[in-house]
Amino acid sequence: MLTLLNMRDFALIDELALEFHEGLNVLTGETGAGKSILIGAINLILGERSSSDQIRTGAEQAQVEAIFHCSLENQQINEQLERYGISPLDELVFSRQISRRGRNICRINGYAVPLAALKELGGLLVDLHGQHSQQSLLDNDKHLLLLDEFGGLALADVKNKYIEEFNCLQELRQKLKPIGTNDAERERKIDLLRFQKDEIMAAALNEEEETNLRQRLTLLDNVQKLLEIANRAYGEIYEGSHNFLPVVDRLNNIHADITSLRGIDPILDTFSAILEESITALSELGHEIYTYRDNLAYSPEERDEIEDRLETYSRLKKKYGSTVAEVTAFCEKCSQEIDLLENSAAEILSLKKETVAQQKRVEEQAAKLGALRKSAASVLEGKIIKSLNELGMHDAQFAVEFKQREKPDRSGYDEVEFLFSSNRGEPLKPLARIISAGEMARVMLAVKSILAAQDRIPTLIFDEIDSGVGGITVQKVAEKMARLAFNHQVICVTHSSQIASAANHHYYIFKEVSGDRTCTRVSYLDDHSRVTEIARLLDGRSEDIISRQHAVELLTQYRSQRL
Repeated sequence: MLTLLNMRDFALIDELALEFHEGLNVLTGETGAGKSILIGAINLILGERSSSDQIRTGAEQAQVEAIFHCSLENQQINEQLERYGISPLDELVFSRQISRRGRNICRINGYAVPLAALKELGGLLVDLHGQHSQQSLLDNDKHLLLLDEFGGLALADVKNKYIEEFNCLQELRQKLKPIGTNDAERERKIDLLRFQKDEIMAAALNEEEETNLRQRLTLLDNVQKLLEIANRAYGEIYEGSHNFLPVVDRLNNIHADITSLRGIDPILDTFSAILEESITALSELGHEIYTYRDNLAYSPEERDEIEDRLETYSRLKKKYGSTVAEVTAFCEKCSQEIDLLENSAAEILSLKKETVAQQKRVEEQAAKLGALRKSAASVLEGKIIKSLNELGMHDAQFAVEFKQREKPDRSGYDEVEFLFSSNRGEPLKPLARIISAGEMARVMLAVKSILAAQDRIPTLIFDEIDSGVGGITVQKVAEKMARLAFNHQVICVTHSSQIASAANHHYYIFKEVSGDRTCTRVSYLDDHSRVTEIARLLDGRSEDIISRQHAVELLTQYRSQRL
């Protein structure tokens, strides 16, 4: 449920924190006091379009924040949170910041999210019924779910059985898919798989060979540089130049000088041994370089052969995998599929028979599910029409329209849409085509009051649901909203004294001039203040003794009903 609504620099609000509670919360106030501002703030946090006009004059940005308490067992909410990388918690903080420059910043529990996330998750937390709001019951996709939940345990059992049969049918179809359903298709697939397998096998790819070929190609492309370095190194070691003796000769001379003095200082023996090892190692290096130099040769033919072979590697990796290992794995998969297809005739026949039998079981279960749905729909129609009559819509009609899908899904063959007509003789139309805001709100209240136990959206908001109704009808509206508040948190903007009297919590919205600025304020009313406000709602005279007595009677009447 919605527990807290914070606003800053939003319309006429400079800063406001509004705490909501369980049960029925009503908001009243003089016309123009700012009740629509609060509904606008809630719409904003639920992902509706923003406007720079919503930012308080003199401010560069406005911010709205809402805190919701929700059940960790709500799978739909958890799945949506996981889509956006947010861990499920029992408290969700929605925030939205709008600026005059058009920038929107949306967050859930501190994580930046797209505007669509507020809309998707908000639609699972709040159902707002007003002139410019979107109601969940206008979403045809939800009608079937609501009907199924209204059908109770008997329908749920049949639906679960249908889902089991449908999933089994899908598994059988998945098994048939890779082995084909007719001989010609299977032979074409075998031919393709054999071609792919033979092509890979003939290439005899090897990761070590590919590495060696690439190294050899690099060497061939650098033969001239390698020859120059080898010649220079061999020359320095053995040939020297007109200015310098070869390195080996110079080291021999040094060795001879040190050897001649070994008797003078014993440390020279160590130096002499090191020089002997160095001269030996250098001589061996010279021979190695000589051999390496003689073996260096550039062969255009060899280079062409290497390039051709590497092209084979490249071509097959483009077709069958990014590495030799992946290409080899693809070849093995081809072999397995060929074996499966070549030995699949009997298996296909068996799977086809099983699929036909399973299809029949699915259709039988779908027929049972459809029959229960139609039975539940008939009961639902009667209850909602009765509820509409109680709300003063005596000529209203409500119907559940069924259509059958060409192909079933996990919900079955049925498509369901709720239809409504407010006037005798007028055709039934989809709920989305209802024009009157007051009419829409009463239809929603009627439907919600019947589906209250099944409806999973925790918070319902009604904006001026009493518009255009009075007398006994508004009393019925108040009673239904009070009953609805047993299963949901209900927030209602109203001008009705009866609806206000039925509330568990009452808020008064008013304007206050501070300095040279007008601000919208909200006050939580205690028992005494409620009497004053309900008296005002009755006839505009909040201090009139008779009005106040009537207000006390209304509060007492609805308090006793709640008990």
